[in-house]
Amino acid sequence: MTLLLGSEDPVRVRDLRRMKASATGLLAAAALVYLLTYALPDTTAVGFLRAAAEAGMVGGLADWFAVTALFRRPLGLPIPHTALIPQRKAQLGAQLGGFVTENFLTPAHVVERLRDAHLVPSLAGQLATREVAERISRELAVGAAAAVAALDENDVTSLALDLARRDAAVRSYAPLAGRLLEQVIRGGAHRPLLDVALPYLRTSLVDNRPLLQRQLKDFGDKYGLLGWLLATDRRTGKLLDKTASFMAEIEADPQHELRGVLDDWLVKVARDLQADPALARRVDAMVGQVLADPATEQWLATVVGGVLDSLRTQVADPEGELTGRLAGSLQRLADRVLADAALQLRLESALERAVLFAVREYAAEFTALVAHVIDRWDGAQAARRIELLAGRDLQFIRINGTVVGALAGVVIHAVALALD
Repeated sequence: MTLLLGSEDPVRVRDLRRMKASATGLLAAAALVYLLTYALPDTTAVGFLRAAAEAGMVGGLADWFAVTALFRRPLGLPIPHTALIPQRKAQLGAQLGGFVTENFLTPAHVVERLRDAHLVPSLAGQLATREVAERISRELAVGAAAAVAALDENDVTSLALDLARRDAAVRSYAPLAGRLLEQVIRGGAHRPLLDVALPYLRTSLVDNRPLLQRQLKDFGDKYGLLGWLLATDRRTGKLLDKTASFMAEIEADPQHELRGVLDDWLVKVARDLQADPALARRVDAMVGQVLADPATEQWLATVVGGVLDSLRTQVADPEGELTGRLAGSLQRLADRVLADAALQLRLESALERAVLFAVREYAAEFTALVAHVIDRWDGAQAARRIELLAGRDLQFIRINGTVVGALAGVVIHAVALALD
């Protein structure tokens, strides 16, 4: 299947027609002068004029044939080695792609051009302006919105779970959890969670007082008469009331000593998670069970759906807060690059390596692309387009051929006269 090219440029069409008319007009003028010389007296001057006109016609016709043969068959005649572009466009495409790749798209030329262009500071200078940073941020937001809209919640959930399961199969999560717990305790980030948990525990104790009393009494009955005497309703109720009161004290006092005891206990758990192989195995088994539980996938799907919905809302607004923050980040990055010469060098070096890798790995693909695209062109239309592109200059060859031929005719006629 051939690939039709787009519409022709009317300005190029007009210029080509004018140059063709000029070249043809000059050739016709040479022919007219040649005919008129036979109506004039046979003098030396007329001889020179006839020789000039004759040679001008020969030169003009030869160059007309040469130029025309590139794009079509002259006068429609099946002359060998004519209509070169339509007939040999595939070979020309391969040769053109190879020529560009071998002579222009080379590592040395590309690196030289990159270094001369100073792309990193130039781009950083543009990004440092608010208008450019905001425009790029809006474009990035549009691209991100399209990418996020294409994401499927189930696919993202399945991918996240699969990665987690694969990761859990090759390493232990217990040391990671231990280090995280230790850092959280040292930073005090667990205290708000404790402030939430203590009131909940105290309220649960009060709400379930009859049940706890019964369980304490059943526990005491297992130890005979002494246990029965100690686990009376009065004593168990008093114990539970004191426990609730004590928990209220801990809840009300952020500096309560029992909180410190709890912190010490959590630190010990964190260190055991990092150092105790048996505990680590139990924790890893629990992690595996959690990841294999269908309820985990359902919970994660809910979380992923909420995150994606929120992200879609954020990136869907090109003028939103997310875009503004991104613009600010781009500006700060650009300012840092402009102020740090060492960073500029590192970025330029990384850019050079990336471009060189692309040139070395994909230069052949560029050659193949050029050859493939040209091969799909319609031969006649390809010839017409190339003629519109370069044909105006090629018509000067016809004009020059006529003029140079005329001058050569004068010189040859003069030499002939001198030898007679």
